[in-house]
Amino acid sequence: MNTSTSKILIVDDDIYYLSLLKTILKDIDANIFIASSGNDALSLIKENDFALAVLDIQMPDMDGFELAMRIKNLPNRDLVPIIFLTSYYSDEIQMFKGYDNGAIDYLTKPVHKAIFISKVKIFLELDQQKRNLIASKESLEKSKLELEANQIALKESEEMYHSLLRTSPDGIIIIDLEGRITEASNVAIKLLGNKGCKEIAGMHFIQFIPKTSQRDLVKICRTTTREGLIQNIEIKLNRIDKSEFIGEVSSTQIKGQNGVLKAFMADVRNISERKLLEKQIRHSERMTGIGEMATGMAHEINQPLNTISLSIDNIIYSIENKSINETYLKNKINKVFDNISRIKTIIDHVRTFSRDQDDFDQSEFDVNKSIQNSISMISEQMNHKDIKLDFMIGNELPRLKGNSHRFEQVMVNLLVNAKDALEEKKKKLGKIFNKQIKISTKLINGHIFIEVKDNGIGIKPEEIDKILLPFYTTKAPGDGTGLGLSISYGIIKELNGEIEIQSEVHKETTVIIRIPANISNLKK
Repeated sequence: MNTSTSKILIVDDDIYYLSLLKTILKDIDANIFIASSGNDALSLIKENDFALAVLDIQMPDMDGFELAMRIKNLPNRDLVPIIFLTSYYSDEIQMFKGYDNGAIDYLTKPVHKAIFISKVKIFLELDQQKRNLIASKESLEKSKLELEANQIALKESEEMYHSLLRTSPDGIIIIDLEGRITEASNVAIKLLGNKGCKEIAGMHFIQFIPKTSQRDLVKICRTTTREGLIQNIEIKLNRIDKSEFIGEVSSTQIKGQNGVLKAFMADVRNISERKLLEKQIRHSERMTGIGEMATGMAHEINQPLNTISLSIDNIIYSIENKSINETYLKNKINKVFDNISRIKTIIDHVRTFSRDQDDFDQSEFDVNKSIQNSISMISEQMNHKDIKLDFMIGNELPRLKGNSHRFEQVMVNLLVNAKDALEEKKKKLGKIFNKQIKISTKLINGHIFIEVKDNGIGIKPEEIDKILLPFYTTKAPGDGTGLGLSISYGIIKELNGEIEIQSEVHKETTVIIRIPANISNLKK
């Protein structure tokens, strides 16, 4: 059994902070390695098997994200757990960039000593359990094949393996190639068996998957078989009593000594509370957007009301002068009903936009129509502020699968930001200029591109990389939550897309959204 001392790598360009972190961990039973640059860290990573890497995000030459990405690309080092150190406050639902580069957790500088030590101990314990588990499993297989006489040692090894598995702090499930559960940790049994902790060994894993999630299960199985590992896939799961929860599943292969695939190990976590918190924050930001739009709703509705009023005045005037005819009356009445319908459409869409949407409420939607819906809610407000809003619609776009209302939340947020940037520039210049917002959609190389461009105040170069971080805003205090863009980034990531921001100060800003398209959904 492998009981060698675990190794920890700490990387920070601040020598003083390196010494401080090493001092904090002086009583930890582990070998501490330090590096002051990304290149030094890579050299150490190549030569050592680390239980944990603690990386500072802000470093010259190679920042923490790039270093994490390079570590992931190293042979046999792609599963090294990474904790990022950051000087900015963040929470887990917004750390999309860090998690994409291998982050397991975040710590904000200056680190809290007790929290830092506690997290490090958890990873050291998991590393030792992994070593023990692998060693026990290999020892078990070897004993079965080669050491028939050593039955007592084999039994002890099996008991150790089962004990480690059962007492794991995670919901670990071992699944055979037929899809049946062979073993499960106590946490997994409680998670899937609800309060009764009913034994689940022998049950088929498909019993815990509702029909709406079976495509996700196929994706997990195929990716694990093909690539050996898949991490942090959100999926709805059933308990034995058929109650549902939102799970986050990671899966890896279990192979025998001959390299042949024998089973799968799945790590299941209940993230229902986290998803509820995400939903509440998204709803809060949506309500903020509705609040901003509320000031302009009078302008959205005022124009059709004026048209209705003018049409009725004309009808009354014609009646009084006895000059009315049937065709004239029908035209005026149709115009009244058209504008009533327009008002109703605006109100209904704002009501739908403000209502909570289920994270799993997914359907195919038309990108261009969703953008037009977003524009309809604030177009008159733009007109009132003399902003020219152009939408260059791309033809033959495939439909996307996702939550259309959440996509519209992204577009409304981008349009409101563009409006604010134009107003800020007008305030700074102290004079009138041609305020413009241009939206365009197009299909390029199997990807849908959405661009939102304004000729407003722009963003400083040093703020571009921070603008998507949660709670970071370039607006004056009280004028923004700092969550709009980070939430938008998360929504686009759920569509497997990316957001890029390009800007020149006092000239323009362009937000580019790139989403892979389902070519089979191309309009005929």
